[in-house]
Amino acid sequence: MKNLLLSLFLFIGTFSLFSQTATPHYVVVDDAQAEITMLNSRNQEMERASAVLEDENRSLEAEIISGEKFIIRANAMIDQISASAGELYTLMQSVRDPATKRDLQERINANRQSRYDLENRKRRENETINQARGQIESNRRKIAVNRVRGNANDQRNEFLQACIDLSISENRDVGSVLDNADRVRQEVERLLNQ
Repeated sequence: MKNLLLSLFLFIGTFSLFSQTATPHYVVVDDAQAEITMLNSRNQEMERASAVLEDENRSLEAEIISGEKFIIRANAMIDQISASAGELYTLMQSVRDPATKRDLQERINANRQSRYDLENRKRRENETINQARGQIESNRRKIAVNRVRGNANDQRNEFLQACIDLSISENRDVGSVLDNADRVRQEVERLLNQ
């Protein structure tokens, strides 16, 4: 469900960015270029942050796998402990020698403690796994947000570049007209000076 909502959020975000594309207009080239530089810098920061989060996710996924493997081994060991406990209890019922009974009781107590220790460790591993899964999901959301923002910045950069190109073209056209007007004025002055 979370992945569906995240996908929907990304689709809506991307669609809304495309639907808001403006027509390029005249800009101050230096200001637009400065904004492009700033947006590129932000994108690089977000890419670095996302890379750190992806590395963290890989570490957390390895931690989850390790924890799951431990739980599988612990469950098998608990089964063995249970079988051993059954044998020990059965023997305890039939043995009359006090020294042997003491040895059996020590083994039963050690067995019980081993099972308790394994169950506690399994509980801690499950908590670690659940926390890791939550952190991975949180990191994935942050990475997705960074992608959406990076895409928005890229689109803004494309728009600014189109505005810069338009402004340079307009300035070139204006420059050409001004040069032509200066040339005409100079010819008029030469003509008047004859």
